[in-house]
Amino acid sequence: MAEKQELRLNKDEFVEFRTLIDNIELRDVITVKQAFEANRKQKVTGSVQVNIESAPAEINVEDQLTVLKSYRIVVKQGKKNVLVFSATYEVSFDAKNAEKVNSILEKENIRQFFEGLQLSKILWPFIREEFRTASSKAGMKPFTLPFMK
Repeated sequence: MAEKQELRLNKDEFVEFRTLIDNIELRDVITVKQAFEANRKQKVTGSVQVNIESAPAEINVEDQLTVLKSYRIVVKQGKKNVLVFSATYEVSFDAKNAEKVNSILEKENIRQFFEGLQLSKILWPFIREEFRTASSKAGMKPFTLPFMK
């Protein structure tokens, strides 16, 4: 599954998180970088293990909110890698009040909650589609990642 994180906010932090969400509007999602490496010698039979990793997001607030977020997905059968997929996305938001958005995102709990919850919800459909396409291009039966719950 995607980024299973136990993220919680207290009541006051959640109010600030809602203020953050009310002050931003999704503008665009761009795939900045994408790569995959397939082990074509490894025949895929039976079950595989899928590991999803992500690096901390790079968040920049000026007149808009821009976030760079990278993911790496490794498909293994036994101890051998079958497919390694990586992608970096740039998510941009219009900010009604960039100063307020920046001050809210300086709070670590809220920043982690935003990154772990909001960004994952936005990016997961892109990751699923691009990962499926990469597995198909690698000459394998396309892998479909589960829906995010």
